[in-house]
Amino acid sequence: MVMGIFFIKTFYCSATLGLYDIYKALHETLQTYHLSQPTFFILEYGSELMSQQEFKQPMDRLSEQLLFQRQNKNLHSNNTTNDRFLQGAAGYCNFPNPASIKEGSHHLDTQGYKLQLALMMIRHGDRTPIHTLANRPNPRISCKFSKNEKQTHWIVDKFITRMQNVDKDGSFESMQRYPNQPYCRQSYLTPQGAVQELLNGLQAKHKYIDGLDLFQQDFSERKVLVKSTVYPRTYQSANAFMFGFLSDYDTRLKIYKAKTDFCSEKDSGLSCHCPGLEKYSEPLKNMRKMSKPLLQTIANFKRKMSRILSVDVKEIRSLTHVFDSLMVRVCHDVPLPCNKARDSCVDRTIVDTLWGLVGDDLLHHYLYNENHLKTQHLKFHPLLVEMYARMKNITKRSSSTKFVLYSGHDITLTPFLMLLGIYDGKWPPYASTLALELYSKEEGSKLHYFLKVIYNGVDRTRELKFCRGLDMCKFKYFEQFVNTHLENMGLDDYDSECLSS
Repeated sequence: MVMGIFFIKTFYCSATLGLYDIYKALHETLQTYHLSQPTFFILEYGSELMSQQEFKQPMDRLSEQLLFQRQNKNLHSNNTTNDRFLQGAAGYCNFPNPASIKEGSHHLDTQGYKLQLALMMIRHGDRTPIHTLANRPNPRISCKFSKNEKQTHWIVDKFITRMQNVDKDGSFESMQRYPNQPYCRQSYLTPQGAVQELLNGLQAKHKYIDGLDLFQQDFSERKVLVKSTVYPRTYQSANAFMFGFLSDYDTRLKIYKAKTDFCSEKDSGLSCHCPGLEKYSEPLKNMRKMSKPLLQTIANFKRKMSRILSVDVKEIRSLTHVFDSLMVRVCHDVPLPCNKARDSCVDRTIVDTLWGLVGDDLLHHYLYNENHLKTQHLKFHPLLVEMYARMKNITKRSSSTKFVLYSGHDITLTPFLMLLGIYDGKWPPYASTLALELYSKEEGSKLHYFLKVIYNGVDRTRELKFCRGLDMCKFKYFEQFVNTHLENMGLDDYDSECLSS
């Protein structure tokens, strides 16, 4: 990528070539060095080209060549050229990997730290699509665990046996505890999704219980709390995660109902009724406009998809809806849509391009919209306060809770990452995890507390602005953040904002 930037800057500054020639040269460079699409170039120089009418048609053609180059290999080829794709769009699938159990579970290098509390937020595992793709029905996905899944993952049979011997939970409207139907219904957890969460639970067990002795060799059910939104995919994900996490214990935990933002008046001490949010409900107000080149790129993509699907381009609406319906095919090795009459198919390049555009769209939605930022800071303030209160109670030694699971959605995880300031613009993969870990350390005669934030196995603590670059964030810095993040967004205190209109 650096080579591509240097190439463009050199030729542009020398003024020896026109912008159109530079764009063609960049195209050749990308092909030669297998670089990714030049988003930086489109954003920086595209608007100048687009404003010159004589360049509009050739620019459109080159955009399509860059975005939709035909591929000779199938999407799920074993060829190593798929590596970039697997880390891009297909990384969203988060394919189950038994080796992941011990990844990210290394013990703290610094001696003297003791884990006191772990708060874990998860996105549900792999599911069937919520949306359909224009005139194409979604493929049917089996909701029975396969022989391969049972042989590859030793815990699957044990999980099925346990779930079959436990009565349905009446508080969750008699939802099944695990995937167990001939075919998964719309937006339901798949067996693959359950395996993902079983492995997440095992990974948390390996780190927190086996490695950091979270329960101090004295487990009891009162040390664990589980909350889930009232959807089969999150409820079943919670069951799978907790079975993996507590696989050494014969216990049957109660799962508590939660809203998608996990607001709890009991646990936060704040009202979940916030009519003041309506003030910031206009999404276009205070939103940074998308650049013309980016809008043109999105339009080109929609035209391409409409031709493949033989539908009017107006039927290709939300990029996230298109991505949702395509990814079930990618995640379950089902052929992508084709148009035999036109000899054209959705290929891995198109899916990867869509992944990039979805990221741009999410960034624009979450980070470039002042009203939306304020809305999410307000909406998730009660959850933030609850988490802080749980940590504070540990410091006061007035709580026995050691682990809390929040089983939610991408629309839970993404705003909370944004609130913390570590959202990277990527749609959280299936079975994503966000952990807030509270540690203690004796220094002299005093006990001090520290926070770590781990997202999908990666320590993101140093990136938190309020942690001031520390790997072990002082708890008092987190406390200051909880008390000031609304003010820093130009908001009044929570109660005043919620009660105003």
